[in-house]
Amino acid sequence: MPDANLAATVHHSGGNYPVVAGWGITDTLGSRLKALGVKSPAYIITDSNVMNPHGRRVQRALEQADIAAHCFIIPAGEPSKSFELAQAVYQWLVGLKAERGQAIIAVGGGVVGDLAGFVAATFLRGVPFIQVPTSMAAMVDASIGGKVAINLPQGKNLVGAFYQPKGVFADVQTLSTLGRRELAEGWAEAIKHGFILDASLVDLFEEHAEALMKVEPEIATEVIRRSMAIKADIVSQDERETLDIRILLNYGHTIGHALEACTEYGRFLHGEGVSIGMMGAARIAQELGMLSPEVVERQRRLLERFGLPVRAEGVTVEQVLRPMSLDKKVQGGANRWVLLEGVGKAVVRRDVPRELVAETVQELAR
Repeated sequence: MPDANLAATVHHSGGNYPVVAGWGITDTLGSRLKALGVKSPAYIITDSNVMNPHGRRVQRALEQADIAAHCFIIPAGEPSKSFELAQAVYQWLVGLKAERGQAIIAVGGGVVGDLAGFVAATFLRGVPFIQVPTSMAAMVDASIGGKVAINLPQGKNLVGAFYQPKGVFADVQTLSTLGRRELAEGWAEAIKHGFILDASLVDLFEEHAEALMKVEPEIATEVIRRSMAIKADIVSQDERETLDIRILLNYGHTIGHALEACTEYGRFLHGEGVSIGMMGAARIAQELGMLSPEVVERQRRLLERFGLPVRAEGVTVEQVLRPMSLDKKVQGGANRWVLLEGVGKAVVRRDVPRELVAETVQELAR
């Protein structure tokens, strides 16, 4: 019988996996994971904000299906994506005599998913990995597609792998416990999906902005499933970002990641950086004659309705340009920019003049 909560299936070089989103599905996780072949014991990695109640609920759901689950709780926040913490998790797994066939389950936002996935990809040369995203950004973006990584002081996600999960299971109800800022930053990633690939999704955001910020069950679940399906489709076409398809998901990220790095991950949440980066990319596209001022304004209005920042007052051009040169999308010393030609139509450009980038950053910093 087909799963009513299935948003998409990701097809990749090693097989495929389900991407599931539904309201209140945490309690069914034990049977779902058993069906995927997850054996006892399993190892939950979560953070200090998520352990109660979500990590504990996942643990209970597994135990009801006779899967014993050990928990490792990391400090919440981007600094946890470090070699030191990865090593602490390795030591914990060794202490518990974890084996290659036993799964690591990430319960939390993008930081937890990235760190847990990196550990899963490297411990014993790879153990099964399940994503249970509890933040909006993780549900619609970070949990799908197998990008796992840790940070270096010089930049974000510089050490990592492509390591696909066995499944992604998002309980949309968990979002109702998030604050407005955390919700908004997650919606930024889903709004991004609309602007790069699906104009009708942008219409939906404009129509239901207030209901989405209240996480009204029906509309929130529908929009999350649609956004997940966009990400799943792109990953299925371009698993390792070699065809200029998957890179479209980085709309807003070139400036966004640089803003996060130059403010030491303390001032902007990831989605806030992406929001500002989307405005920067839209301005660049307008200056290059690719995008009308009306679309730029439409994007600005929508981001502001979700309470997202559209500028980064006080940063300097030099601060932002430095981490940009370390961006993983750099090829032959030049940044690859994801720019819009219209709503739902994104392209990759390698010929953006450095002076235009500097002017754009200066404009955003006013």
